[in-house]
Amino acid sequence: MKNLTVFYFSGTGNTRFIAEYLAQRLSAQFSAALFDICGMQNVAEKIAHADLILLAFPIYGSAPPIPMRDFVHKYGGLFSGKKFLIAETQYFYSGDGAASLGRTVTKYGGEIIGAEMFNMPNNLADCKMFPVKNGEEIAPILEKAKRRADKFAAQICRRGRAHKRGFSPLSHGVGYFTQRKFFRKGEKEKRRALKVDESRCVGCGLCAKNCPAENLLLQNKKVKPLGKCVLCYRCVNLCPRKAITLVGSAPPEKQYKGPNIENS
Repeated sequence: MKNLTVFYFSGTGNTRFIAEYLAQRLSAQFSAALFDICGMQNVAEKIAHADLILLAFPIYGSAPPIPMRDFVHKYGGLFSGKKFLIAETQYFYSGDGAASLGRTVTKYGGEIIGAEMFNMPNNLADCKMFPVKNGEEIAPILEKAKRRADKFAAQICRRGRAHKRGFSPLSHGVGYFTQRKFFRKGEKEKRRALKVDESRCVGCGLCAKNCPAENLLLQNKKVKPLGKCVLCYRCVNLCPRKAITLVGSAPPEKQYKGPNIENS
C-alpha cells in the first residue's frame, strides 16, 4: 500500500478535522500518517517516505498561514518529484486560496494532482460581524464539508488525481486583487495586534502553552504578546477569561470550540 503523509496546520481545529477526514476516506488505497507541522521532527525522513503528500491549512485573506508558508520554503528543496494534494479551509470564498500555496510547491518541483477548498465554521470570536456557532449549529457546515471531501477523495482513488479548485486565472485575480494584496500589505502590523486585557487575565498560562508560534510569554502570572502572532485565533478562543483579542477591540462574547472531531 502506498504512503500518504499529511502535513497540517490548524488554529482551532477546522483544518485538522478536514485533514483527518480526508486521510480516513483515502485509507482504502493509502496508509496515512498525519503530522502537525508545529514542533515536528524528522521532517526530511517523512517527506522521503511519502508517495503522496497532503498539505492542509486555513486561509487568512486568501493567503496561507505563516507556519505553512515557512514550512514549504524550509523543506521545498525536498519536493522535487513528489506528488501533492492541497486542502484549504476558509469561512468565505478565497479565490485562489489553495493555489496560492500550490504555486510555491510547484516552483520547488512538486506536482499538484488535486486541490480543494472547504468552507468551515467561523472562529473569529472577537469580530461581531461574523457570528460564532458551536455544537449542533455547525453540523450542517461540517456535513457539507465532508460531502465535498468525499467527492475529492473518490476522484483520487478512482483516477489517481482530482480537480484543482482555485487554480484558474479568474480565481487568481479574485484572490489577489480582492484579498491577498491588501492582507499581505498589513500582515506585519496584524502580527503585533494581539492584545491581552490584564484586568481579565489570571495568568493560567493556557494561551502560552498552546500558542503554535510561541508568541505569548507568561511572566509574573501575566501574559505578554511578543509580536509574532500567526493569526490562528487559538488563544482568543481558548482563554477561560476571554481576555485576548486580535481583530476586535472588545472581548469575545462567544468562543469557537472547534468541530467535534470524534463524533462528526
